[in-house]
Amino acid sequence: TATLPQGDFGPFPIDPAWIIEGTPTARGNVYLQSADKRVSHGGWECTAGKFHWNFGWDEFVHILEGEATIQEENGKTITLRRSDLAHFPKGLKTVWTVPNFIRKVFTLRTDDFVEEVKRQAGQA
Repeated sequence: TATLPQGDFGPFPIDPAWIIEGTPTARGNVYLQSADKRVSHGGWECTAGKFHWNFGWDEFVHILEGEATIQEENGKTITLRRSDLAHFPKGLKTVWTVPNFIRKVFTLRTDDFVEEVKRQAGQA
C-alpha cells in the first residue's frame, strides 16, 4: 500500500521540444509497481501550458484537481476535470492544453516502465 502525497512530487520535466506554449512545469512520482515492473501507479501534476504528449505505454488516469483539454492527432478533443477518468492507449499522440494546473493519479501498463518514463521525461 501507499499514500499519495500532496505536493510532494519530484521533477518530471516535459521534453522542451514538445512544448508549444508557455512554460509548463511537470512533477510526478511512481509510488507502487508490480514485481515484474509492467504495472505502475503514481501521481503527476503540471502547471499551465500547451505541449505534445506521446504515450509510450497504456495509461489510465483519474483527475484529482484542475483540468486539461487533450486533442488526439485524429482531431478528437476531450476536456478532463476533477473526478474524470480516462484511458490513453500506447502509441497515442496528443496535444495537452492546461489552462492553470492539473493533478492526476495514473496507472501505467508497459513492458519496460523505468526506461520508458526516463526516456519520455528527457532523463535517460
